[in-house]
Amino acid sequence: MARNREMSLSACARQHVVYAVLARLPPRWQPAPAGLPAAHRRTQPERRQTNEPSLSGSLNPSIRATPGNMDNAESLFRKLDLAYVQQEMIGNKFENNWLECKEKQKPEQGALDQGDKSNFAKALSGFANTSGGVLIFGLEARKDKDDVDQITGLKPIKELRKFESALRELESRIVERLVPGVEYVRIPTTGDEGLVAVYVPQSEQLPHRSQIDSKFYLRAGGVFSAMPVGLIEDLFARRLRPALEFIVRQIGNERLLVSLANRGKASAKNPYVIFGLPDGISHSRYELNGNTPLDSWATVYDHKGERGIYMSFRNGNNLIVHPDSEVALLQLQHPRIERRGSMTTTTTWSFAYHVYAENMLPAEGIFSIKIET
Repeated sequence: MARNREMSLSACARQHVVYAVLARLPPRWQPAPAGLPAAHRRTQPERRQTNEPSLSGSLNPSIRATPGNMDNAESLFRKLDLAYVQQEMIGNKFENNWLECKEKQKPEQGALDQGDKSNFAKALSGFANTSGGVLIFGLEARKDKDDVDQITGLKPIKELRKFESALRELESRIVERLVPGVEYVRIPTTGDEGLVAVYVPQSEQLPHRSQIDSKFYLRAGGVFSAMPVGLIEDLFARRLRPALEFIVRQIGNERLLVSLANRGKASAKNPYVIFGLPDGISHSRYELNGNTPLDSWATVYDHKGERGIYMSFRNGNNLIVHPDSEVALLQLQHPRIERRGSMTTTTTWSFAYHVYAENMLPAEGIFSIKIET
C-alpha cells in the first residue's frame, strides 16, 4: 500500500531540503463522508454567525483525538475494537502520517512470511523515527480515483494469537536499536481470527534501521520513505533535540491561553505554529501584556489547501523555548457557557495544529479542551 520513495540529496543543499521534505506533510483530516450516520459525526459547539470561512467539518470523525498526555496515534490505538473499525474506519479515506493498514500475505496461517516481516520492520523504523503511529494487520486498503488510500474491508488473520506472538518475538530483532513502548492489541472477528494493531511511539533513541533491508525509514506524506543520507547523519549527530507541544488552557472566565511547551532535551529555536480557530473562539486583539496591538500573529484563511480560520505565529525568530519550559503566546476568548439548572454543562473545542522548529521533526495533531460550568 505504501510506496518506497528513494530520495537523493546533494550534500550542499541537504540541511534545507531535508527539513523541507519532512515539512511536506498533507492534511491528516478529510471531510466526513456524506453517508456517515449522524451518531458517528463529531459534535461541534454552537456555531457563531459569520461570513468568514469555517474550520468545522474539516476533521474526519474516524480519527478524532483527545490529547492531553496522548498523541493522535496513541489516542486512535486506545479506541480500537471491532465496532470502531467497522463503523469509523471501513469505507473512509485515510492519508496521514500515523496510520498504516496491511493485509497479511497468507492470512490463513499465523506464521510470518518475508512480506509480513518487511512491513513490520518498515513500520517500526518509520514510525519510531518520526512521530509514532499505528500499524494494523488484517485490513484491506486500496487507492481510490483520487489516488488516496481508502480502507475497503476486513481481511481477518487466522491463528491470531500465534501471529501476535510471532510479532512480539520478532520485534527486538527486526530493527536496529530497540523501540521502547511498543504495544499490541488483538481485535477478534470470530474465535482466534481477526486483526492485530501495533502502536509504535515516537522514539527518543534515534535513529532506528530496518534489519530486513538495512534502511532507515521516516513517515512523511502518508508513506514510508528511506531516509536521505543527510538526515541520517543529522539524527546521529543530534540525539538531543527539541520536542514542542501545543497546549490550550483555560485561564479565567471565557478566556483561553495558547502555549508551546518543550518536552525535548534541546532548546527549540525559531518555532512556528499554525492552528485552526474553531467556531465560537476568537483571538485577543492585543499581545499578552494587554496594551500592545497584536502583531505577532496573523489570521489566514487557507492552509495546505484546507479552507478555514487559522492563526499563524510570525514572531518565532525572536523566540527560544528551552527544555522543560513553557512559553505563552496568545490569549483566546470563548463564548459564555450557560448552566442549565443544576446540571453540569460541558463544551469541547478542538484545535488542529502544526508546529515546527529548528532541528525538530514537524508535529501536528488535534488538541481538545473541555470546559465545564
